Amino acid sequence: MCGIAVHFNSLGRATPLDLGLIVHRGPDSSGEWLSADGHCWLGNTRLAIVDLSPTGAQPMTDPATGNVIVTNGEIYNHRAVREKLGGNFDWRGTSDTETLLVGYARWGHAVVEHLKGMFAFAIYDAARGELFLARDRLGIKPLYYAVDANGLRAASEVRVLAPAFAEIKPEAVSAYLQWGACPEGELIYREIQALPAGHAMTVGPDGEIKTWRYWPSRKTFALFPDNVIGRVRGLIDNAVEEHLLSDVPVASFLSGGIDSSVVTALAAQKLANKLQTYSVGFDLAEFDESAIAQEIAQRYGTDHHQIRLSENDVIESVTEAVDKLDLPSVDAINTYIVARAVAAHGVKVALSGLGGDELFGGYPSFRDVPRLQLLSALPPFLRWIVALPTGLGNRLADLPRSGNPGELAQWRRRFFTDASLRHAGLPVTHEPVDQSVALPDDFAQISWAELTGYMRRMLLRDADQMSMAVSLEMRVPFLDHQLVEYVLGLPAAVKKRYRGVKGLLVEACRDLLPTSVYDRPKAGFVLPMKQWMRGPLASFVDEGLRETTERGLLPEVFVNELRANFKGERLHWTRLWALVVLGQYAKRRQLVRTPDENSPIHPHS
Repeated sequence: MCGIAVHFNSLGRATPLDLGLIVHRGPDSSGEWLSADGHCWLGNTRLAIVDLSPTGAQPMTDPATGNVIVTNGEIYNHRAVREKLGGNFDWRGTSDTETLLVGYARWGHAVVEHLKGMFAFAIYDAARGELFLARDRLGIKPLYYAVDANGLRAASEVRVLAPAFAEIKPEAVSAYLQWGACPEGELIYREIQALPAGHAMTVGPDGEIKTWRYWPSRKTFALFPDNVIGRVRGLIDNAVEEHLLSDVPVASFLSGGIDSSVVTALAAQKLANKLQTYSVGFDLAEFDESAIAQEIAQRYGTDHHQIRLSENDVIESVTEAVDKLDLPSVDAINTYIVARAVAAHGVKVALSGLGGDELFGGYPSFRDVPRLQLLSALPPFLRWIVALPTGLGNRLADLPRSGNPGELAQWRRRFFTDASLRHAGLPVTHEPVDQSVALPDDFAQISWAELTGYMRRMLLRDADQMSMAVSLEMRVPFLDHQLVEYVLGLPAAVKKRYRGVKGLLVEACRDLLPTSVYDRPKAGFVLPMKQWMRGPLASFVDEGLRETTERGLLPEVFVNELRANFKGERLHWTRLWALVVLGQYAKRRQLVRTPDENSPIHPHS
């Protein structure tokens, strides 16, 4: 795992970017390289995990071709890739970076089709004078870029590319408030874009940019309906084993839930050394699942660390997390608290159960979307009458009429309605649902919407920015692309054949789990944020809200209404917290809103 930075300038000399801004991503070493003609600069900060010797250092040059690479992430099948390449190479070391570089020399742009892992990389092709960039299929690792008269700059984090002072488009404020995070198509900074997941890009010697999608590579995911339980278990087994590739100890986050318990159980069975497991407990018992985690740890004989956090510890972590955000998010706090606590024990690599809910139906969206489809078919006035007893009448005004399950699943994730956004003087933007692959039924479409929407813009970004803030690599075996493709290709009837939430996953791994893990309501690590925002975090909340108005991001009347509704128990804390995070982020990054006809105040007044 590393941080990378790139500048390619076809018309002039490339300028080094500030690697100090991403030293937290790679505190072990750093390096930079400039092409002989001065047009390409590559930089890297390294968190050494595979091949700890200097032969794994970056930027790395291929002596046979002169090509140079910087990469972030892990190629879990890199040993198999080396076997595929044959034995005619004089390998200098054992790093997956070298494997990727040699693989590019053999397969060119098609190298991505041979990789399994999480990655974002840039390769300078010396013969072509071309820059090649690519990002992994599910978007586990980020890659941002900006294009201007001085060429293309790219980096693992937005902060490397962002100007010292910037104006935010109202569309970006609107998109952030809708989703509680910035969708990749509408980042906070107008000049910065994300290379989409499953995409690759080239910048030619003349500066011409070409971007294409390499995954999904087929119009449908193949269906193999025989021996489903055995196939699912085999794919999960293989994914966990591949995710153990490391020259440093690998730990596991163990929350006590189904997903982290499955990952922990399999990893503990496969590791030669005792697996380190970590659960984070909180002083207030109702917010604590560590007892169930302890049961799993004892069953598999792990070296278990039950970290107890005081209220003061957690409150300190909350403000610290907001301060370390590369992009604003309403939901990054839990990830940072756990990552920070685990990294403090000297851990560099940790396994996570992220992805299990999206694949196997663990979210309420799998239950709710069929009901929403019925509501969406009603005329608006009937929809409002039906929803009146639930208090959702106003929110349902924005319910998509199409009945498309992916659109409805995405709609469930909205934080603010169209009417609220207009009241804030913001334009209403719409995030398109990814429809790049044909899926067998509504269940699969909901999975795909969660994987490519909520998970990508929030969960994966938060996992990356919050774990790397403390120099910790977080790995997600459930997002092995072969496992994802297989489960998405299965008909819903197969997934619903087994009783309970995530029944297919539980059935495939039943031998690994005590009944206490899966025979109970889904829970999680819950913080009493509502109480804290009214108590020890009150001044932090007030400051964040004040910044949103003083910087012209939102009208004061809108902010005050939300504050009053929160105090009156009429607004969920996450809605107000979204504003707090935006204000604190804007203060730290010196952001103001671009003037337009709906601006609440002139941003520089």
